[in-house]
Amino acid sequence: MDTETLLTPNALAKPARRLPSLRSQLSLVLGGLSLAILTLVGGYLGSVATDEIYIAQQAAVRATAQSAAELLATQLRDREREIELLSVAPYLVNGPLDSALVRGTLERRQALHDEFAWLGVAAPDGTVLQASGGMLMGRSVAQRDWFIAAREHVYVGDVHEAKLLATMLPALPNGEPTRFIDFAAPIRDAEGRLRGVVGAHAHWRWVTSLVEGVTRRQHPGSGIDALILDRQGRVLYPEALKLAQAAGKAVLPKPVGGRFEGELVFDGKPYLASEATLQARTHADLGWRIVARQPMEQALRPVRDLRRELVLLGLLAAAALTLAALLLARRISRPVEQLARVAQRVQSERRIPDFPEQPGAQELARLSEAMHAMAGSLLATEQALQQTNTTLEAQVQQRTAELEAANAALEHLATRDPLTGLHNRRSLDARLAEAYALDRRYGAVSGRVHGLLLIDADHFKHINDKFGHPVGDAVLRLLAEVLQASVRVTDVVARFGGEEFAVLLPELAGAQDAVMAAEKIRTAVEAAFFPEVGRLTVSIGVSLASPGDEDLRPLVARADAALYEAKRGGRNAVVLKTADAPT
Repeated sequence: MDTETLLTPNALAKPARRLPSLRSQLSLVLGGLSLAILTLVGGYLGSVATDEIYIAQQAAVRATAQSAAELLATQLRDREREIELLSVAPYLVNGPLDSALVRGTLERRQALHDEFAWLGVAAPDGTVLQASGGMLMGRSVAQRDWFIAAREHVYVGDVHEAKLLATMLPALPNGEPTRFIDFAAPIRDAEGRLRGVVGAHAHWRWVTSLVEGVTRRQHPGSGIDALILDRQGRVLYPEALKLAQAAGKAVLPKPVGGRFEGELVFDGKPYLASEATLQARTHADLGWRIVARQPMEQALRPVRDLRRELVLLGLLAAAALTLAALLLARRISRPVEQLARVAQRVQSERRIPDFPEQPGAQELARLSEAMHAMAGSLLATEQALQQTNTTLEAQVQQRTAELEAANAALEHLATRDPLTGLHNRRSLDARLAEAYALDRRYGAVSGRVHGLLLIDADHFKHINDKFGHPVGDAVLRLLAEVLQASVRVTDVVARFGGEEFAVLLPELAGAQDAVMAAEKIRTAVEAAFFPEVGRLTVSIGVSLASPGDEDLRPLVARADAALYEAKRGGRNAVVLKTADAPT
């Protein structure tokens, strides 16, 4: 019998209406699903990224405020300590207060610290006996707050406009009034009787330049600036905002929870702000607050840039996904389209062509059975892989934690002296290299250098020979504690070798700062009591980095030469070696 059978025109049913093709439906579904996933994932990632950037901007503003407050508190404490040490100088405690020696010392101090506008010594009745530049000599300061308070204790006063010195100092170029911060301390003789008062007036512009320097160094070009407020919330700096507030033309925003934090409006402009309180390190709590702020337009600029980039990336991804959806739909629909063409052929030829013995349904059934079996196999395999992966991840996490702990222990062993717990020679060399690099980069601008102290315990071999090495080790540990307690938090104390120690002094204004730091250490060691041994002294060599140093070796060599000179000179002494001094 013939395999083809002729069909009558009514043998095939016609569709009632035109339906969309399978390819177009697949393209629409796959494309829409891809775009929806892209939109959701892209929106979520964009939201997370923008939130992180916003938090980073907040952290930058907060760090600026905290850094400015910390630096200002440290500098105020250093200046207070400078006046306090000056008040106990032997030529003030024992000598005549109106001598030329006193005046020369005051003028040298002023030359070393250009933040001081005036340094002077007053008698107990308030008459100025000696002063830098001879200013106010013979005048009475008995009614000044700094003199009254300093008769009893060390004094640090709040900012105020110049009174007696207003007409003796040149006017500021920007027209601002001359303002000072006062430092003063009593001068007492050996029996504790008041001999006079030493006082200093520091320029207010020194304080403001410290705050400005922090904002310029940490985030240049970011638009971040800083305000200084007093305890009552009045503006002390900048001058323009201070004058506007005094005239009622500027009102600070209301603090959130008593603090200037978050998004606030200053003079009608939105800012991202953060506040840091000046921690009291002096005898007086000034109550100043540092408010760092950044215009919201600049703070949110990275967020806007990121959003624009995400939109462009999303458009490109959408175009790629649409093209992929079209290609995938074409691949999936091709077998169905072939069957559709066969059906059209049947309709157009009005006969039944050769068909497979078992058309599509049988292949689909076998495909379904095969996929079912394959899916079961894949699921079992996937579960096994997941279990294996979980075990491997746990092992990796455990090994990672062990490796991190081992690395931390190795790092401590590599950088710390096992006896004293101080930095070892290797760690000190690394810190010296960092300080050398910073001086090379910023020293010419800031005018600050780093210094090095080499410290040797006097007659330490005698301690080991007489009391034994265990006692000698205990002395070294206690000596390390005394050294650590006698330096600034920014200084680095290290064991240099044997009974020798080293102290790295970063950010020094000059040789006087280094010598004062060395004298502080020497006196602290001399005053300390060492069990079983009693008293101990040290000899200290001092050296400052020089622009002519090609590396770290000249600095160490000068400090070592100074140390040996101190030992040869009778020990328990401080000797300074500079780059231009003969070795």
